[in-house]
Amino acid sequence: MPIQIEHLTHTYLPGSPFSATAIHDITLTIEDGEFIGVLGHTGSGKTTLVQHLNGLLKPTEGRVVVDGTDITQKGVSLLNIRKQVGLVFQYPEYQLFEETVAKDVAFGPKNMGLTKEEIDERVRWAIAQVGLDYAAVAASSPFELSGGQMRRVAIAGVLAMRPKTLILDEPTAGLDPRGRRAILDMIRRLHAENSMTVIMVSHNMDDIATLATRLVVMGKGELRMTGTPREVFKHRDELRAIGLGVPQGAELCHRLRALGFAIPEGLYLLPEVLDAILTLAGKAAPSGASEPVAAMLAQALAMPGPDALEGAAAPPDAGDAQPDGASPAAERGRA
Repeated sequence: MPIQIEHLTHTYLPGSPFSATAIHDITLTIEDGEFIGVLGHTGSGKTTLVQHLNGLLKPTEGRVVVDGTDITQKGVSLLNIRKQVGLVFQYPEYQLFEETVAKDVAFGPKNMGLTKEEIDERVRWAIAQVGLDYAAVAASSPFELSGGQMRRVAIAGVLAMRPKTLILDEPTAGLDPRGRRAILDMIRRLHAENSMTVIMVSHNMDDIATLATRLVVMGKGELRMTGTPREVFKHRDELRAIGLGVPQGAELCHRLRALGFAIPEGLYLLPEVLDAILTLAGKAAPSGASEPVAAMLAQALAMPGPDALEGAAAPPDAGDAQPDGASPAAERGRA
């Protein structure tokens, strides 16, 4: 079920003094089974773009074609489109409203007109897909769960519609490191086990680096670049110019090359970066340098990086961990 985006432009409040163009002339095709990472600084147009893909927003110009259907045309059933393209909003747990987890997950299938047996089967399947025990949580209030569990329940509610494409807008926002890893592992498994197209919006390069098969980089409402992670992360300076960083592994390689080490281009995954560093271990420092290799590696790690930029992951703080995923700030916001 390919999704074709053709010359898409969206202007909020057109013709008014508050008119603002959020995205401009975007053309892109998303193929079946891809894992797309949509990257960009805050305000770059990421969310506006993905909200067009299931008809939540109507374009000012251009069109979106889902599985051969132009969803911008009058008379198109958006309910049918949303059965195929599921959208999980940022902080989706804030949209939970039913008295039990099972009822909340069942809301979408009920509106599809399914039988009681079909609804029950989908609810059980969706809850299992997000790594929760149906028997343990089905009869519980979703508001009695931890922040990470609530987010899983919200994602299960979208999965119960059995979409062919799943869109997730900043799915790890507000979670502590342990909760973030758990959600990312769940998303990886959903993509691998269900042959599902996944589109994930993020500004965190380290989150997306090990998941996406292709990246879409947005900047000031325009499509700046697209390609595999290895291709995109080679453009460190261009990414920094639009307020993004690169994964920690790619940044470390850049700093080592700046110090004269023969680190290959294009590395960004930490295991492959480690292999490259171990290959250099024990060798003499580059010509003209006096520090041994170990000291220069330490110097590279200490060099100022793009931590102030979006996309640079902050180091985990074990003292911030909360049960199953919610950050202290998020927990205080719900108190």
